[in-house]
Amino acid sequence: MIQADMRYGALSAKVRALYGKRLRTEDFARLAGLKSEAEILDALRQYPGWSRALSQCASGGWSYVGRIEVEAALREELRLEYLSLAHYVPREDRPLMGFRIRIAERTAILNALRRLKVGKYGMGMPPASRIVVLGKVDYKALRECGSYDQLLAAAKGSIYYPVLLHLRPEPGGPLPDYTTAECLLRTAYFSHMFRIARQQYSGATQKTLLRAMGGQADLLNIIHILRLKTYFPDTPQEEYLTILLPFHDKLKPELVRQLCAALDAGTVFELLKQTPYRDCFEGIQAVDAEEYYRRAMYLFNKHQLMCAPPSIYTAMAYLDLKEMEMMVLVNIIESVKYGVPYHAALAELIGA
Repeated sequence: MIQADMRYGALSAKVRALYGKRLRTEDFARLAGLKSEAEILDALRQYPGWSRALSQCASGGWSYVGRIEVEAALREELRLEYLSLAHYVPREDRPLMGFRIRIAERTAILNALRRLKVGKYGMGMPPASRIVVLGKVDYKALRECGSYDQLLAAAKGSIYYPVLLHLRPEPGGPLPDYTTAECLLRTAYFSHMFRIARQQYSGATQKTLLRAMGGQADLLNIIHILRLKTYFPDTPQEEYLTILLPFHDKLKPELVRQLCAALDAGTVFELLKQTPYRDCFEGIQAVDAEEYYRRAMYLFNKHQLMCAPPSIYTAMAYLDLKEMEMMVLVNIIESVKYGVPYHAALAELIGA
């Protein structure tokens, strides 16, 4: 069993140094006022937290740099920081630190499934991360697969293979439902992470890990319920539990059932006032249901980074915070390029 100790001192110092390079609210506002992706790219090259990967846009021989190229460079910075932090992670923590690899694998599988179903990648779908160190899927085969069996073969050996095998259609049958596959693959991911936390950790570190993952499951289930109540109000109550994660922290099963049985999204919000998550949903103007989740996880991860004793979760929290910073930058690029609303409130939270 792994307990919190001084082994994480160097990791914590590295994380704090990286976090000190984050963009602030005024930086986001300045970027949002620019006129093109090229101007954003030039400006971001001046920020040490993003300059390393973005400098490759100019030196990599690219003939054109637009939204897709800038976003790819931002994701490359995430990859580079993941790899740099991995050098400070004790060997016994590496299975848990592989959470980014497992998420990248799941994204690649779902991208491939959607392409098989609709004949092309969905507009705006995020590319799979280039984090392939110790990966258990064949990324190239997933990009090129032309059938479900080829997708299945590409994922053999991964934590997702049993789920995909269970979803395998009969010969000539339809491909599995995308939403069902997404939920089952996410369940497989959480099962894997909970298993590592319970078997390999103890004490305060285990408590932090279980609380973080359980809180993510709680919030994701709340968001799923809100999304269904808002966009698919006629969904039968018994179908709710088929897409919710079978994990929880503070959101007990009886309350989940009450939320599923609520008349509409407004009733769900009223019920949420009775939960430990009420502060995540009261007095906040969010552009969509997912923003509530992002806000809650941001505040939790920032607290773990700044106030909690150093542990492996220090690195995990930082990488989540870095990804949220990237999401704000992607929103800025889209607002400049396509005129979509700039999420100023979220930028102010993350840039504080």
